[in-house]
Amino acid sequence: MADPSRAFIRALSGVWGRDYWVTWHPSSRRALGDVGTVGPSGLVQIATLPGADAVPSGPGPGSGSDPGPAGRDSLTWYTTGAVDVTYGGTAQAAEPTGALAGAHGRAQVRFTRKNALLVAYRGLSETRLADQPRLARDLLTRYWAGDWDAGWCVVSHLVTAASGTVLMAAGKGATAELAAGASLAAGPAGLADLADLAAEVRVHRSSALQCELVGRGLTPFYRVLRLRRRFLRGIEVSYGDVRGPSDRPPQVPPDILEEVEDTPEAALESPPQPVPPADDE
Repeated sequence: MADPSRAFIRALSGVWGRDYWVTWHPSSRRALGDVGTVGPSGLVQIATLPGADAVPSGPGPGSGSDPGPAGRDSLTWYTTGAVDVTYGGTAQAAEPTGALAGAHGRAQVRFTRKNALLVAYRGLSETRLADQPRLARDLLTRYWAGDWDAGWCVVSHLVTAASGTVLMAAGKGATAELAAGASLAAGPAGLADLADLAAEVRVHRSSALQCELVGRGLTPFYRVLRLRRRFLRGIEVSYGDVRGPSDRPPQVPPDILEEVEDTPEAALESPPQPVPPADDE
């Protein structure tokens, strides 16, 4: 079966906001202060920064990014023209059986295209590292001492979902039957209440899905920061490569520390998320 990560990341890229990465696999958890290298589809964790204090996200000192859809409690996304959702409450069913017995609602999902996607998240909130000036100072100090690689990234912003449902088709005709603990009802367009599919839902039956997730405490989106490449090149021009012999001072010069504390965005950047190669690449 083909790797679905490329289609998933491309579909949801930019849904939360500029510079935010899409978590793959959707069941993976991230945490503020996670440190990692950049892999084919996202962050490959290698460590966690100590003392990574969090605050609710929003435009802050040196944020340098679109803060995302602040205040959004739920999020739904589906492949236009390729997802059909049919709702039916058990009160309308003649004789509900099996896992559907006792459920207050149900939904039938049918996909008409390979890699078609249905995503529903509820209870969304966002946090960020509390002190970006401190982060910039700490990363630069570690880099200067040779304890930090220029390619390492830190999770600086984190979007969490209290619950979520992610379904992705392996091919045309894939189906899923969802049973819910609350009433489900179609909106005017038949898709207006997809957010209900993220709460108290279980997959009763499915066919031809390549990604199937119903879970809690998910982290669908995150943002990473790393030391800005242009900033490091300027340091190397003035003081030499920190990875080799040089006449540079043993500690970061005070004027550079003052600069990154005043304007941390001068030393930090948000790299774009890598997109996995296509199957034929």
